[in-house]
Amino acid sequence: MQPDPEQKPRNILPDCIIPALALIFILYYLTTITEVPWISQASAIVVSGLLLLSILAFIIRSAWRIRQHQETLRIEGTLRVLLGEGPLVAKRIALLILAIAYVWFIDGLGFTLTTFLFVFSGIILLSSRDNWKNALKVSLSCTIIGYFVFIYLFKTRFPEGLIEHWLKGVL
Repeated sequence: MQPDPEQKPRNILPDCIIPALALIFILYYLTTITEVPWISQASAIVVSGLLLLSILAFIIRSAWRIRQHQETLRIEGTLRVLLGEGPLVAKRIALLILAIAYVWFIDGLGFTLTTFLFVFSGIILLSSRDNWKNALKVSLSCTIIGYFVFIYLFKTRFPEGLIEHWLKGVL
């Protein structure tokens, strides 16, 4: 199918951020698993392989669509597309600050409390303050499931805080 000659090719440079971050994650992930049990190393290789296949598929699809003049890679307008306009810019920047705060405070507050605060704050930020009951339900559910799956069942070594120490005594 030939593209409409009147239609400008879509800029896909903003779409390249996720594959680039996934590649950085793969490199980080594979370089930090050298001293974990072999089963963890095997799962890391499987996850990394699947991510690499996804990145490769994105590159092949994008190259084909660029050749067909359906898409393009250009810097012009990329920042505006990434940030959005008006209130959306503020929400995206606030969400980035929340993510940075999550990483900053997880060592001190522990995985469980930090995850609860991040999910709750993120939902409130992206929806509204009136949605606090649903945000509370979802963040509590995510936190409880995350604790039991990752810390209790799989014994993953996440940073411990007050809640983890308390639950260790209870369970």
